[in-house]
Amino acid sequence: MNRQSIAPTHPAYTIPPALRGPDWQDPFAGIPVPDVFAWAADSAGCGWYRAQLPMEGLAALGYKTHHSTRLPRPVRHNRDVTIIGQRVCDPDPSSMWQQLAAEGRHLIYEVDDDLFNIDHRSPAAHQYYARPDVRDNIRRNIQVAAAVTVTTEPLADIVAQWNTNVHVIPNAVPDWLIDHQPPQRDDVLTIGWGGSATHNMDWGSSDQQIRRFLQRHPETELHCIGNDYGALLRAPRRRFTPWQQSVEDYYRAIDYHIAVTPLLPHIFNRSKSAVKATEAAALGIPVIASAVRPYEDFIQHGVTGLLVHRDHEWAQHLRALTHDPAMRQEMGNAAREHARQYTISRLAPAWEKALLR
Repeated sequence: MNRQSIAPTHPAYTIPPALRGPDWQDPFAGIPVPDVFAWAADSAGCGWYRAQLPMEGLAALGYKTHHSTRLPRPVRHNRDVTIIGQRVCDPDPSSMWQQLAAEGRHLIYEVDDDLFNIDHRSPAAHQYYARPDVRDNIRRNIQVAAAVTVTTEPLADIVAQWNTNVHVIPNAVPDWLIDHQPPQRDDVLTIGWGGSATHNMDWGSSDQQIRRFLQRHPETELHCIGNDYGALLRAPRRRFTPWQQSVEDYYRAIDYHIAVTPLLPHIFNRSKSAVKATEAAALGIPVIASAVRPYEDFIQHGVTGLLVHRDHEWAQHLRALTHDPAMRQEMGNAAREHARQYTISRLAPAWEKALLR
């Protein structure tokens, strides 16, 4: 599973006849026409949280739903289908989006990041979203939508420049995750993190303190999933798990006793969600996080996790949780109770509200 793609991947809604082989079959030919269709930007983590999982939540409320990175003909040609478009900004999908709007279709634009302030230390994403045509497409596509869904209040403030009907819907986790027990090892205390290579700037802001702690406590292990920052931290004892085939496989690979989530106080990060903390909290894992907007809004310091205001507090908080199993247990239990508010069954009504015409 790749947590964050660089650019939306949704291709045109059908494969041109010239590219179809003799055995080609339209994979959408037999699908029932849904009430709601999520046109996902990718089939990875972003598509999971903002397309697939919301569709599962709405289906539980009685809606007929479907999601894909392709816009199928049964959806394209049925005016009764509400279409949620995730980060539609490439030229061809944008042309399709504008055409759908001109036809009076009910469109919801979905965006989960501040695409106008991506840090240059994520060069590929920064270069793509800095393109004038891409930025213009984002603005225009937001403007013609009936509503916009976002993950956080700061992001809502940004998109409200172009569409005032904005719905803030936090990232949810599947309900089963609350009852899942992570496979924590008894013989070693594991400190963990999961994410993509786009977090170089975040680790660069806190790596020295975490590195010092790991080197002074060689009995602890660092487990990174997705991108390996263990080498950067020169952790004496470290383990790396590549991205999994699915988000659910990723959840099952999490086996930390303590989760760390460094985040640089950068304009881009102000609009990010607290999804890493939400995942860990749902699994009953206490989180140590940078005291920046996403985590300050989610973590109750000293109760459901610990917030780092100054660099030296990384080591301070790690020592506290490492040496106090009862504290880890109590904080993890409180975090899990808090995470119950962020299951898809609890947040599906917010998605339903965004669909109202």
